Amino acid sequence: MQRLHYIFISKGSRTSVASLLSILTPIYLARLGYSALYVGVGLTAILAGNAFFNILLTWYGDYLGRKRSLLIFSLLVVVSGVLLSSTIFLPLILLGLFLGNISTTGTEAGPFQSIETGVLPNLEPEERRNRAFGVYNFIGYGASSIGAFAASAPDYFQDSLLASRLLYLVYGLVGVLLLVIYRRIGNIESQETGSKKIGLGNVRPEARRDITKLSFFYSIDAFGGSLVSQFVLSYWFNQVYKVSLSSLGEIFLAVNVVTAFSTLAAPVLAEKLGNLRTMVSTHLLSNVFLIMVPLAGSFLAAIAFLFLRQSISQMDVPTRQAFMAQLFTDEERVPANAVTNTSRSLSGTLGGPLTAVMFMAGASSLPILTGGFSKIIYDVLVFHSYRKRGF
Repeated sequence: MQRLHYIFISKGSRTSVASLLSILTPIYLARLGYSALYVGVGLTAILAGNAFFNILLTWYGDYLGRKRSLLIFSLLVVVSGVLLSSTIFLPLILLGLFLGNISTTGTEAGPFQSIETGVLPNLEPEERRNRAFGVYNFIGYGASSIGAFAASAPDYFQDSLLASRLLYLVYGLVGVLLLVIYRRIGNIESQETGSKKIGLGNVRPEARRDITKLSFFYSIDAFGGSLVSQFVLSYWFNQVYKVSLSSLGEIFLAVNVVTAFSTLAAPVLAEKLGNLRTMVSTHLLSNVFLIMVPLAGSFLAAIAFLFLRQSISQMDVPTRQAFMAQLFTDEERVPANAVTNTSRSLSGTLGGPLTAVMFMAGASSLPILTGGFSKIIYDVLVFHSYRKRGF
């Protein structure tokens, strides 16, 4: 089996269970009797874990190697699944959420994606890279839709808490699958030779400037995203419109299917407009639709705007990954992804407690509005900064 296929399988298996957990976890914590504040703390633990392990990858990934790093992170998924399935003690739940490198959306910002998107450009010819990124994200969002639907399973069992804990165990079993995949993947180390250095020692000065700039821009986008993640939207629909867990599973199944197909269209559009224009124009319009979700005034209208938003909101993901592949060399891609994803995760940690405070203050729509406007600011900044560089 080709190395690219192993990456596709790992992406699909990982995002399916991460999507499941992003919908299940806030409802599960609420059913255990924890307040909105602790739901926000749970979100913060997930984002903080993503940031911590991206920092670890940035500084020591060159020494550990790409394959060994993936095996270590896979083992942590196993540990996370065991912890989450075996306890209702909040500190241990938070530890499990921190260790698991769980995505709170259909896309990812953790170390798995930092490595995989750094490796992928080496596995396909340059003229097919964009479409490979499109397939990679199509598989991710397609698998997310299945995971979202699976999140409704506890509502069909008499003991929904036990069923929820069994689903966390499934997450741990996916970690075992990842261990098998990454052991068999073959050589994915950098093709460029040179001495191994801590941190960004092997990154060109001009590339470091791009990393710094993009880290700032992406942190704005991630801050907005943390306020409107699948985790947050699930809780918002549950609290505002009393949508059940089973209905949330069905809604996000459909939402992620729409999103998946949009990621296939993105590379085709990018071949005409370029990566930068495609990622900015689709992302900006999607955030206008996002702002309309809480302003719609009814459940059906809110769902309609959510679907409109998701039909184009993630077209920036494969084009952004291709844009990064254009900017950086093979040796630079993994640390560049790790640093920018770290900034995304660190910025995203602000969204958890801030969302909790907004919900507790009765301002249930404010997280979505703030998130939408923050992401529009990001679109304007990144386009203004790179519009003359021909991407």
